[in-house]
Amino acid sequence: MHIYKREFSGAEGTQFVMPAGQSAMCFEIGFPPEGRITRFIIGQSPLDSVQTDFTAVLLDKQVCELCPEASCSEDIDPMTFELACIIPEQAGSAGAFTKLLENEKGYSYRNREGSFTVPVRKIYLYLTVADAGQESNWEVAVECEVGNELN
Repeated sequence: MHIYKREFSGAEGTQFVMPAGQSAMCFEIGFPPEGRITRFIIGQSPLDSVQTDFTAVLLDKQVCELCPEASCSEDIDPMTFELACIIPEQAGSAGAFTKLLENEKGYSYRNREGSFTVPVRKIYLYLTVADAGQESNWEVAVECEVGNELN
């Protein structure tokens, strides 16, 4: 088993940015094509002057035509969305980080855009905000276990 972790933070200038006026976006994250999510942490940058409530979920494929890193304001088929979810939707309050820690079994996933011979090394973060009036910056950490021992 190997641990793979990605962190996106304002301190490193790698956070995700949601432009003003957009209430939902999908962000692409370079990640192993399959594994087991064991940690997910997300929150708005404490440097943002206006904090907002939010929801976030990790997906194993794009769910809208405009993904990645574009507004997902069009209607998304609910079944397509639910089938793409890797973890349960995480709801967070303004000014707080929310975290999902699963050290027992984790949440298994496999990117469904690729194949076994040509894997796509991505997962997606689908983020919605309650107040889209101002640009918001989001700090994220995602960790997974990969390797043959997962079977």
